[in-house]
This record gives sequence, structure tokens and C-alpha cells, in this order.
Amino acid sequence: MTAHMNIAASTKILVLSDDAAAASFMLDTFGSLSRYDVRHLSLKALGEKGRFDPTQFDLIVLDVDNGKLLHQPELFAFRTTYRDIPLVVVSEELPDDMLRLLFRLNGNDWLKKPLERRALIDMISTHAPGTGASDSRVHAVVSAVGGAGASMIASSLAHALAQPTKNSTPRVDLFDTDFCSGMLGYYLNLVNDYDLKPVIANPSRVDLEFIDLVRKRHSGGFSLLSFKQPAVLLAPKGRELVLRMLDVAAFESDHTIIDIPYYDTPWKYEVLSSVNSICIVTEMTVPALSQAKDLFANLVRLRGSSDQIFIVINKYRSKLFGLGLRRQQTEKIFKEIPTHVVADDWDTLSEAVNRGVLPFQVNSRARFCGAVGKLGALVR
Repeated sequence: MTAHMNIAASTKILVLSDDAAAASFMLDTFGSLSRYDVRHLSLKALGEKGRFDPTQFDLIVLDVDNGKLLHQPELFAFRTTYRDIPLVVVSEELPDDMLRLLFRLNGNDWLKKPLERRALIDMISTHAPGTGASDSRVHAVVSAVGGAGASMIASSLAHALAQPTKNSTPRVDLFDTDFCSGMLGYYLNLVNDYDLKPVIANPSRVDLEFIDLVRKRHSGGFSLLSFKQPAVLLAPKGRELVLRMLDVAAFESDHTIIDIPYYDTPWKYEVLSSVNSICIVTEMTVPALSQAKDLFANLVRLRGSSDQIFIVINKYRSKLFGLGLRRQQTEKIFKEIPTHVVADDWDTLSEAVNRGVLPFQVNSRARFCGAVGKLGALVR
């Protein structure tokens, strides 16, 4: 039995829906999380006395679809009788006259279809008794070019965010989405030999118990999910698997750091469009800086804003003489875009990689550690 099963009480959810696709999506979403026990019934059950006992459920999800159900008096009679049970409503976009009827249900929340997994989980976790709101924050560290050092920054960022505060000890997960190499497992001496092939074909198997089984715990205070499984990139359900693992891992974490490679994957931009913050890691060469600027522009278009997108120039070396790029020249390239410089610290990082430890464990006062600590304060 896992720790999650020991501490999380089961919350019973009733889904009332005639939309087969939406009902299947909700059952699949809630079923992936061990704290929820979900049952589905069609809407005709509302008019069948004795068909079910609503008081056996902690929360009801009512799918009114296009709103026609809102004209049926038995719906309001049902709500009047069981008004003490939390109710959340999902529907298509409704006209104003139907929205007024929707308000009469006195529900706790409303979500528009088509449903999105993260929004659905957040809504349910907010209103289900005893679960509390989900305050999880998700941070992406993405390479602009290969070899920029994003993985080392991601692991150190996870360590920085995992440090205990006066009131709590944050729960932090580090997710390596470079399935071609699984390099974070090698960097941190936590190589994971779990074979993902059985779950690639059936992503619905991913739940909290599965994540507990495959994650590796690091002495730095965070958990690591890193796999060398190139088949994930090519599998028809690879995208679904990765997004599901991310959702489940983030659900009970205070912070989730996602290490994203420079190359495109079927899930890359979907993830980058929805995370709380993004660090674009590049290095001090003209091609690398240009790639970072292009990626920044693409992400601004994708997200509709530049908020919480940071340019991180890694491996920066200052020179008194020579033809290398200077700090002032990067300001000309990025203009109004704020940049954060991480000084080159070859001695600390090479020793960390060779020993399979964090840079902090080599030299806690290293310039690299101080720079990443500042990034942690920005995204926390």
C-alpha cells in the first residue's frame, strides 16, 4: 500500500451524464486518481425513485450538455431535495436565458465543454469535501539548443524549490521528458529501468499508485521521473501517456519541474502552453541566442503573454580581451526581454556530473547554485 493510499480518504463522486464521450473522459480522469471513487449514471436516473441514493456520494457532477435538461422540473426537485451535496455542472456554451436557469441550481461551480483534464481535476479538488484546492505549480525548463545545460538547471531548481520553509516542506517532482536519453537519471545516479512499454499502449493504467511505483526519491528533497524509453516518442499513445503522467504527478505536488529537450515532441507545445512558468535555457553564442529569441517569440504567441517566461543564458564567461560575446551585446539581441545570466562554473558542474550528485552537494556557495536559487525565487 502506498503512502498516498494511507493518507487520502476516498471521495465518492457521482457523474450524471448522457454524453458518452464526456462521461468516459470524466471516469477516466477521476479513475486515474486513487482518492476518488466514481460512478456514472444516465440522466434518466433522476426520475427513477430508488435507482440510487445520492446521500452516498460526496459530490455530484451534472452534465446538462446543451441546456435542454434545465427545462425539466425533476432536475430542480432533485437539487432542492439534495441541496447539501456539493454540485458542479458541466455544459456546452449556453445562451443567457439558460444560464439563468443554471444559476437556479445553486451549484458550486461550472465548467464549459469540451472538458480539459487539468481544469476538471482542479475544479473537483476545490469542491470535493476533504480534498482542498490544488495549489500545484508547474515549471518548464526548456533547452533552446542542445547542450545548453537545461537539465542541470532543472535539477538544481527542483532542489531549490524543495527546501523546507518555516511552515511546510514542499512536495516537488522533477519530470524528465527527454525519453531518448533519460539523461537526468544518469546525472543524478538514479537510473530507472522500469519498462514503460506496457503502459504506452494503455495510458489509463497511470494513477497515483503507478507514479509512486516508478518515481525515484532524491536526497535533495524531490522525486525524479526519468526514463530512457525512445519508444514513447513514436508510439501513437505516447503523447497521452506523457500528459497523463504529468497530470497525476502534479496533482499532489506543490511544484513540478519539467525538463523539456530542444527538439520537438508530440506534447512539447501543449505542455509549454499550460505551465505556470518557463525558463528558456541557452548559451553565449549567436546561433544559440537567436534560437532562444525565436522560441521566446513562439511561446508569447502561443500563451498570449510574455509573463513568467524567462531567458536564462547559461555558461556565461566574461573576458577582458578577445572576440567573444559580451553582456551588452546580448542586451542588443533581446532588447526589452529580461535575461538572467548563469556564470560558467565548469569545476563545480563537472564534479557534480561525474559523482552523480547535485552541484549544491559539491559546493553550496558556487555561483551556479546562487544563480539558480534566484530563479527559484522568481518562479516560486
